[in-house]
Amino acid sequence: MTTFRFIHCSDLHIDSPFKGLASQVPSLTGRLRESTFQAFYKIVKLALEEKVDAVLIAGDIFDGADRSLQAQLKFRRGLLELSQVGIPSFIAHGNHDPSNSWAHTLEWPEGTTIFPGNKVERFPVTRDGKTLAWIYGI
Repeated sequence: MTTFRFIHCSDLHIDSPFKGLASQVPSLTGRLRESTFQAFYKIVKLALEEKVDAVLIAGDIFDGADRSLQAQLKFRRGLLELSQVGIPSFIAHGNHDPSNSWAHTLEWPEGTTIFPGNKVERFPVTRDGKTLAWIYGI
């Protein structure tokens, strides 16, 4: 039997300002924001260590349609690390990062699939030329 190993994550809210909490405890603001980047990098590191077949990210990568350039660059860097070892990434939109907010973003690394947001589509995950699984998303 062929195995298929993947990591699924969602609601990363990279570079979130944590508005409510930050106003209550201003001294934590920087550390809280940085923790969102660290969480994503831990996911990337785990994917690399475990040699997974794919990473699925199911929405709310960012905390809003107007995401910072820093957030986009750090997210792209993580996807690039995955791409460089042949691990594809599949990204679905969330209510904090709707599909129309992705129109003017950076170019994503090879192996990154962003679902269109308006209809269900499927994409294969392959290994050695054989389809391991189909990833469906909207």
